[in-house]
Order: sequence, then structure tokens, then C-alpha cells
Amino acid sequence: MASERLQRRIDILLDEADQAIAQSEWSVVRDRAQNVLALDPDNGDAATFLAAANRALASGRQPPAATPTPICNEPTADQPTSFANGRYQVKRFLGEGGKKKVYLAHDTTLDREVAFALIKTDGLDETSRTRIQREAQAMGRLGSHAHIVTVFDLGEEGDQPYMVTELMGGGDVEGVIEDAQDHRLPLEQAIKIAQETCRGMEFAHSRGIVHRDLKPGNVWLTSDGIAKIGDFGLAVALDRSRLTI
Repeated sequence: MASERLQRRIDILLDEADQAIAQSEWSVVRDRAQNVLALDPDNGDAATFLAAANRALASGRQPPAATPTPICNEPTADQPTSFANGRYQVKRFLGEGGKKKVYLAHDTTLDREVAFALIKTDGLDETSRTRIQREAQAMGRLGSHAHIVTVFDLGEEGDQPYMVTELMGGGDVEGVIEDAQDHRLPLEQAIKIAQETCRGMEFAHSRGIVHRDLKPGNVWLTSDGIAKIGDFGLAVALDRSRLTI
């Protein structure tokens, strides 16, 4: 059975293939389907897409000037173009997890690129909303630290809470490990990430914040490879009342 992370990647590839069909970009359909089958050889949707793409390309239905394009890099009809009354202009969709959809956005007020996380509200009760607020408060309370993801803003878009953080261009450490040869990081890089994570945790503890969900998927890297701790959704402030998780 595919892991949650792997399934998300498969779903994204299938969505891109589906969008490419609507644009008759059959070479893109073939590429995405082949990528899915490399991850999941028994995927029926990918096999169907690949067969359709091969038929279309064999019959010459591919537009002459067509070239593969990053389909999901720009907002589509079913994606928002901005948030917070236009302050955050969406540039592209970054990814989706169990509780958030994350976009690359431009903060027009402060003229900088940010990660805009729109919190999923399906099945979200008052306790869950409190957890989200606590995550932002915990990270905000930590202020600016070299090894903790900085929260810039918190609010609501319609009925959906959102959080705006600094952009972590290197992805999370879990993804870096998955992409590494034999799923092993070079020793020097692994030690550097561990040391920087420890510095971030030491600082959080000095401020009375316990993370409680530290794992590779919650440690992020900047584009320069600097490790920062994020996703404080299960954090506890030691001088505040606890919520049952």
C-alpha cells in the first residue's frame, strides 16, 4: 500500500495528466502516466491515460508546436488567484497535506514571496480550530529564529483559517530523504540537519514550547539547505492549559 506522501504525488501526477488531456497535450499525458506507473505499476488510471496518449500520438493528434509545460504552476479555474482581499496573490500551487493546501503567493503589502497555507475545514470542529490557532500562536511566540519557520500572518478566508509563513524552497527533510540515492543522505548533510534541528528545539524549549511531533516531514529546508522546524500543530506551551490530542 502506498504511503500518504507517495499517494499525494501519484494524485498530483494524475491530475496533471487529466488537465493535459483537456489541452490535447498528449506528450504530457504520456509523461505523467509513465511517472505514475513507475511509482505504482498496477495503477489503472495511469495505464488508461498512457494507452490513450500512445494512440493519440500515433495518430498525429499532438499539436505541432506542443511542448511539455508545468501545468500546475499557475492558478487554474478551480484554484484561487488571491487571498485576504487581494493582499496575497497566488503564483502557483505547492502541495497538499492532510490538513492544509499550500500555495506560493506574493505578499503585495510587504513585497515578498510567502507560503500561504489554507486550512481544510471539512470535519473541523471547535477543538481542531483551537489546535490550528495554537499552532500559529506557538510558532508566533517563538518569534524569529534561524532554525524555526517564521509565521508572518494568521487569519480567515471565508470560513477557512489560513497561515502565512516564510517560504521554504528546499522542501521537507522527508522528501529529501525519499529523493536521495538509496534514501540515505550524505553523512555531512545529515549531521548538519540534525545539529540545526537541535538548535531550533533548544530555542523552543527555552521559550516553554514542546513540539511533540518532531519528524523529518516537519523539518523544512530553505533553498540554501538550512533546516527549520515547522508544523507546531501538536505543540504545548508549558505554562498554558493542554488540549487533549
